[in-house]
Amino acid sequence: MAKSKTNPKLDTPAAIEIMAEYRRGLWHLGNASKELADVTGLDEEIAGLLLKDMKRHNVTQIRGYSKEPERLRKGKIGTPYEPKK
Repeated sequence: MAKSKTNPKLDTPAAIEIMAEYRRGLWHLGNASKELADVTGLDEEIAGLLLKDMKRHNVTQIRGYSKEPERLRKGKIGTPYEPKK
């Protein structure tokens, strides 16, 4: 049985932020996988596969806030995709 060790350099909030911004189109796959590999300790290839396999559902709901412009937020008021402020 393999022994697992915790990664001391794992930065979970930064990893979530990178994944959310990649899915919104703010990062290219190469840059996002490199940064994700840096903050999680994964291989860059594994991080790239993880990002490519993600679905685009509820990405803005993960962070609890939105970086969208006000004009786009107004269109989501009253829908399940309404961002928190």
